[in-house]
Amino acid sequence: MTFSNNDSAATQRDQALSILDKNRSILSQLFKECYLSKGRGALLVYAENVIERGLPTKHEYRGKEELSDIFDDLESRSPLETMIDTYNQKREGILILITSSANATYFVTVKLV
Repeated sequence: MTFSNNDSAATQRDQALSILDKNRSILSQLFKECYLSKGRGALLVYAENVIERGLPTKHEYRGKEELSDIFDDLESRSPLETMIDTYNQKREGILILITSSANATYFVTVKLV
């Protein structure tokens, strides 16, 4: 499915989050493995990729420093760094979801199972 300009960022976000939520146990395992290999960080995924191809892989996981380089705007970087510094890696994961509609970016805390 390809999105047109008429699709809203919220629609893409909701579709991607629905797919991810249905596969939360697999996503939880991915977060745990990535944390053990790279430390604190987040999955950086594009909504369209999740909708068209399915779940992200370990290649979408970025460490805190990598994410700071990507988000150079202080209004984006500061809340993200706070989330990364304070989440409980045994119970939560951080997901950065970017839509193809307006490149809207959502920072989401994922409860692990």
